[in-house]
Amino acid sequence: MIPISSASQRVSPSCFLPLRVRRPICRPFHPTPPATMPSYIVTLKPDATPEQVEQVKKQAVEQGGTIGHEYSLIKGFQVIFPEGAVHVLESHEQVEFVEQDQEVRTQ
Repeated sequence: MIPISSASQRVSPSCFLPLRVRRPICRPFHPTPPATMPSYIVTLKPDATPEQVEQVKKQAVEQGGTIGHEYSLIKGFQVIFPEGAVHVLESHEQVEFVEQDQEVRTQ
């Protein structure tokens, strides 16, 4: 099969033109749905010990979260919670703040 590369035809990237057939054969094109699980940045107090950081991460996992990126410049980490999950990380004594992960832009 030869991939269709004509700019005049708007077809999904999964369409091919068989050598003996005049019309393309297309597989269904299903874009990947966007992630719906909210992500949060958990920042711990500067005086938190490595053991306390691990304790907060363990608490996040016990609440249904998945630890994503762990930061090295600050004491903190990213946690992803399933949609609608309730979390109480803000109440931990070593947590400075919890904020929803979002895109940051500079001017």
